[in-house]
Amino acid sequence: MTRPSPESTALDLLAGVPGYRDAGDWDAIAGLRDHMPNPLVEGWLDLADEVAFALGHLGRLDEAIRLYLAAYDIEPTRRRASSLAYLHYAALMEAKNRRQDVGRATRDRELDRKAFVRWMQVALGYDPGSIKDLYRLGIYEAQIESQRDVAALRAFEAAIRSFRDLDDATRDRRHDLVKPYHKSLYAGARSAFRLDRMMHARKLAFDCIREDRPCEHVEGLFKMFLAGKVCAAQGQPDHAERAFRLALDAKGPRDRDFVFAALASLARRTGRMDDAAGWIERNVSPHRRKSYIWRLLGDIRVDQGRDREALAAYENAQRKDRGGRHLTLVRLGRLHLAAGRLEKARNAFDRATDFRKSRYMAEDRDALMGLIEIAKREGQAEREKDLVRRLAELPVRRRDRDPDEDRVFDHAVGA
Repeated sequence: MTRPSPESTALDLLAGVPGYRDAGDWDAIAGLRDHMPNPLVEGWLDLADEVAFALGHLGRLDEAIRLYLAAYDIEPTRRRASSLAYLHYAALMEAKNRRQDVGRATRDRELDRKAFVRWMQVALGYDPGSIKDLYRLGIYEAQIESQRDVAALRAFEAAIRSFRDLDDATRDRRHDLVKPYHKSLYAGARSAFRLDRMMHARKLAFDCIREDRPCEHVEGLFKMFLAGKVCAAQGQPDHAERAFRLALDAKGPRDRDFVFAALASLARRTGRMDDAAGWIERNVSPHRRKSYIWRLLGDIRVDQGRDREALAAYENAQRKDRGGRHLTLVRLGRLHLAAGRLEKARNAFDRATDFRKSRYMAEDRDALMGLIEIAKREGQAEREKDLVRRLAELPVRRRDRDPDEDRVFDHAVGA
């Protein structure tokens, strides 16, 4: 396409946008910024929206934000408020999902957080039932704000209700709303699962499997894996194993290691220890095993009475541990404690609670219980009393889930 002349009007420039968009030439649309007046004036708002969208698509978030802000100041709309919320959300997701490139300026995450919340409130003020906005709010709560699943589930359920309340004509016209609806079903099931609301998680997970089948907005690997986890938590091992086996053959990324680990965990829970070890050893090569898989293999070896192999598995888990190191150290402590190696046990439990304090700002309940047992065996009454006090002061919490394992669920959702 020919380049616009310096005398081009807003309408002239806007007329060329569909062609650029159809060709995927986002740079050309972004380049129209050079022909726009600065500061922005009223007659150029529609073009400003197109250019800001292209800038965001290219990852030039600050430029896009500035342009949307200028347009919103002249003419406030829900769409511009929603776009501003999305750009700050995209910045937060990028910061969470990948490290900043070397030499790249680091964004202020706290400013992005505050701006996202502010503009999301504004957008929902215009339209409280906005399906896309509610979905993004849920993802923000569930993934950016460290699994605030009560708030996340509330947002996902609102998105689900909004979609289901649409009349048939609107659904037929707004195909773009189907994807955030299907993803809200999946993400809502994930949050309900984390909250141990298994009946609700099951309903949402199976609704997602059924309704998303023609579209595959959520890849089958993740849908069936989540369904299997829910069935396992409900004490239905046969249904869980069937779901996991279906997950192995379903559409999705090549990595299936987490499914093999789930099958191993299920076999272990049903007392089939050789099968449990086999799922890992036959299918997940040692160099690919994440920390939680090594830890699971260690647990299986403990159940088999093969403590030396368990110790080796836990040591391997430690080498790769990032967020779940305390879980491995507690297991090492228990193994040493059972063998009467009190000094090694104490060292492992101390390191577990130190790690949890530094990483999660709280002592480790299981490590403290191990240290209490050591104090009892050694007859250290005062130390035992102090440890019991520290244990009593800990808040009640749901069981620890390994962050590496739990992160599997996050791959199926996004912007």
